Amino acid sequence: MKHRIAVEPALPQDAEDIRALVARTIGHSVTHDAGLLADTIANVNGNIDLWLAQPQRCVHLVARVQGPIAGVVLLKDGWNLCSLFVAPESQGGGIGSALLEAACAACAGLSPKSAVLLNAAPGAIGFYERHGFLRRDSTQALPPGFQAMGRAVGLFHAERKPGLIK
Repeated sequence: MKHRIAVEPALPQDAEDIRALVARTIGHSVTHDAGLLADTIANVNGNIDLWLAQPQRCVHLVARVQGPIAGVVLLKDGWNLCSLFVAPESQGGGIGSALLEAACAACAGLSPKSAVLLNAAPGAIGFYERHGFLRRDSTQALPPGFQAMGRAVGLFHAERKPGLIK
């Protein structure tokens, strides 16, 4: 039986549950390398701290399926998709897609770059490609296998078109 996915704004009181979900998901789905795991968790926690201190700079959404947080997405400054994580036991049920589309819709008109940009973990590249994100060159050094990607703001599931994202 498929349950309804509720996507809603993250609240400050959700921060510790979000941190726990993210740490568990990174260790399960992103990397088993201890150094990269610690760096990635620290980076995500820094973005959560930014959201708590400057919420006006962020679109931060959580997804719930019958109760606890099952997924989370955070975008900064209308264009920088910092994190999208779905609890390992909830992956494959549409939660990541629902979060991604809701966050991109919320950023329409906010992005000074007219795009949403991200650095995808190796296991997430296909997911983002299915959602219209294109591979792009990065100006920063990325961990092995990670890929810089982007999608024009306003290109939603039904209207994706190929194009260059800078």
